[in-house]
Amino acid sequence: MFRFIVIADSHIRPPDQEVDAYPSNALMVQRNRFIVGMCNDIDAAFVVHLGDIVHPLPVDDTHEEAIELAKEMYSELRHAIHYVAGNHDVGDKPNALVAVPAVAEENYGVYEKAWGPSFLSFDHDDCHFVLIDTQLLNSGLERERNQKIWLESDLAGATAAGQRVFLFTHYPPFIQDHNEREHYDNIGEPARSWLLDLLVRHDVEALFAGHVHSFQYNRHEGTDIYVAPSTAFVRPDYSELASIAPLAENGRDDPSKLGVLVVEVTADGHATRPIRSFGSTVGVEAPPVSLDVSLAPAWQSPIGVTLRHGWADIHDFPTAGLDEFRRKRVRNDGPLLALWEARINNVRVPISDLHEPAKLERIRHLTDRGMRFSITSAGVPDQGDFNAVQSNAMHISRWDVLVPPELMDHAQIAVAGARIRDVVHMAVAPVVPIGSTGAETHHFVAAGFRVEDDPHLQRWLEIDRDSVFGSLVFRVPWRDELDDGLLRAKTLAGRFGRMAVVIVDMPRASEGSAFTDDEAVCRRVTHTVRAAIKEPDVSVFLDGFMDHDRGYYPRHGLIDRGFNPRPALYSLIAESAGATTG
Repeated sequence: MFRFIVIADSHIRPPDQEVDAYPSNALMVQRNRFIVGMCNDIDAAFVVHLGDIVHPLPVDDTHEEAIELAKEMYSELRHAIHYVAGNHDVGDKPNALVAVPAVAEENYGVYEKAWGPSFLSFDHDDCHFVLIDTQLLNSGLERERNQKIWLESDLAGATAAGQRVFLFTHYPPFIQDHNEREHYDNIGEPARSWLLDLLVRHDVEALFAGHVHSFQYNRHEGTDIYVAPSTAFVRPDYSELASIAPLAENGRDDPSKLGVLVVEVTADGHATRPIRSFGSTVGVEAPPVSLDVSLAPAWQSPIGVTLRHGWADIHDFPTAGLDEFRRKRVRNDGPLLALWEARINNVRVPISDLHEPAKLERIRHLTDRGMRFSITSAGVPDQGDFNAVQSNAMHISRWDVLVPPELMDHAQIAVAGARIRDVVHMAVAPVVPIGSTGAETHHFVAAGFRVEDDPHLQRWLEIDRDSVFGSLVFRVPWRDELDDGLLRAKTLAGRFGRMAVVIVDMPRASEGSAFTDDEAVCRRVTHTVRAAIKEPDVSVFLDGFMDHDRGYYPRHGLIDRGFNPRPALYSLIAESAGATTG
């Protein structure tokens, strides 16, 4: 149907402001000029800015100077643009524990003269778009009461008209759980519950928020909630989510995390495409993926990945100064951003994720968005495993049982007796040694049949004569080229009435040497994508996604431990998109 662009937290300021503390401040204007140019290259119906348009606060002498600079910049947009008020634009939400001036009526004269009303709505096609001022919530101002009356009436009218509704705010209602305590980055009670109730009552399709400067995705009942990245800088406290040291300016200048969201609205839903700007400025080298590729509708990654690291972990961390006396709980959505960027819909996760309520809820939310989760378990499944799978079968695309050869018959009997294949597709792989030969002791193992001359496969076929397990899991070790391995796996599995799953090892060196050859990783990814495209009936997964930078067999992946892209992620995107667009 149409698309729109969401930008957030541009924090435009005079380029010489606060450059001693943060040298990247000298780039803010040019970074945002690049964003304007990038938006102009996108065929979109309109742009929504989620607030913190300028950085100087209303009480600062340079506030109106920054507004004039921002107005001049956004006048270059070829699209209509609608503005949400941010805390840097009209004052912070009420917060006695933060010294920044709170929202005040006297700030709105300047704001409305520059940007228009702080709450408004408009229609496009059969959709209704609503922008509200979250700084007002819980303020007790007359303006808050007026907004509340208006919003309830506006949403009721959209519901009565049968319109799809999209809501835009500066503060997100919550950042990890709708029952979380109030802090600097969410909406406090009682306004939060009031707003969430409106989302449910009026079947709001999606809510877009800013303020946090880091991508997040949540879901409340039937509403998708997105937190957009900043176009200017990253909040440095969120570097606590990473397992590596922060980048420049204590994590504040982390350009790979900057960008916009492009939302594709179709007749049956919407898709949100993250587009990284990499902190680019006008006239500097362009980002590694073109907009044509990022926004092309047809392509998807033909391969999946094994999520070895935590992919939805929740972290506790403080924000010195802003949340001086509180600790925030935040889920890390950096891996999800990269998965969505590369349109990787198929992932493998351990069965333990089904036993963790937060991750299980996450799986349910993401399968509703079209992602497919295969689960893996090691050893003979027990009743707890069967119960977890039975309860969540609608969210599981396949169960890979990884079993030592000496326990194969026990695994087959247990799975057959549980009749679990009636609710989920089953696959099996032998657990075999790696890393040594001959009579040496084997410390390390992997899972998967070989594509030829594998005695474990012959034994398994004798055990599982009734095809309780409908797929066989093969592995291509890191030392082996793909060649025609996928075809051989498919042919071999098909000969016995099974389907083939192929796990492709990422390149590595010895157990104690780091493999950092990004060109070799790119080649491996490119060859895997090409092979998967040739054999679409084979389920293909790269065994890994994020860098292994400690422990045994350290090696580069598709993203680093700060969740920023490695070159291989863009090899996957280019090859996947190229196969579709020709």
